[in-house]
Amino acid sequence: MTAPRTLATERKAELMHRLRRAEGQVRGLQKLLEEGADCAKIAQQLLATRHALDSTYVRLNLSLAEQELTACGGATADPQTVSEVLGRLQDKLGRSR
Repeated sequence: MTAPRTLATERKAELMHRLRRAEGQVRGLQKLLEEGADCAKIAQQLLATRHALDSTYVRLNLSLAEQELTACGGATADPQTVSEVLGRLQDKLGRSR
């Protein structure tokens, strides 16, 4: 069994930043609902919030994939190859929403 891996500090900071932005968007949604805003405006904000969370999910999965690829290749993992694989994965994850 492999030990769980934690996120690199900069990745964790990036994900926390994205989650805080999504949290602000959720608060904005709550305010719109409380104020009785137009449904179209609420739907637009909801879509933006969903996109923010989807994007965070993709970034988290890319971090996991990077860890796995690096672990498989160990010290011989080619950073360019890892980067290309992650780029293709990001494209596919982005389209799967």
